[in-house]
Amino acid sequence: MYQSKEGQVFRDEFSSISYTWIYNDKPNKSICIMLPGLGYTTQRPLFHYATGMCLNNNIDILHVNYQFAKNKHFTSLSQEDQERWMYEDVQAVVEEILTDTSYEQCFLLSKSIGTIPMAMEWKHKNFIRHPFGIWLTPLLKEDLVFETLLKTELPSLCIIGDKDHHYIYERVDLLNHNQLATTVIIPGAEHSLEIQGDVSASIDAIKIIMQSVQEFIRIHRI
Repeated sequence: MYQSKEGQVFRDEFSSISYTWIYNDKPNKSICIMLPGLGYTTQRPLFHYATGMCLNNNIDILHVNYQFAKNKHFTSLSQEDQERWMYEDVQAVVEEILTDTSYEQCFLLSKSIGTIPMAMEWKHKNFIRHPFGIWLTPLLKEDLVFETLLKTELPSLCIIGDKDHHYIYERVDLLNHNQLATTVIIPGAEHSLEIQGDVSASIDAIKIIMQSVQEFIRIHRI
């Protein structure tokens, strides 16, 4: 039986982060921490279906529901300070909720701007136990994200559309040289991973994405 706990973590006077933790009465070994985009929340289709898929595979869920775009103090900062803020917000939620848990592995699933704090955790290794990464529409124009994926020593799944403004053929091609980084290209998909003006094709794209995520989870879940 799954239970859901919702709340907020107050990191300082400028930052409060809401979260939803979905967990089983019988402790699971795995958890998936989900980091959404600025406008693509955990209620949108990709996160909705990924959440259901994880629960079906006995993987608990932690949605980190930050609201950076609505925070005037955040938007006034430099890019470097914004990246640090994002990472510290995510870390604060994870440490608040999961400090006393006993998960043996963690899937970190991020989209768009969420791939920035994910890349920082890949580098610093502060709060994730035995991590595996699912990168949806990673910000490949950002050197931090690209270099992290290029050099990852942790199993990673990268999914991006070839019409995404962060899709750079040369960079995606280089990712294929790292055997730990599996890349899935969705033809015609934009940053939303939808095909503009074609609902049927967008639904087919979601099927491909979820099948790829399912296979990645199947291979790596303990």
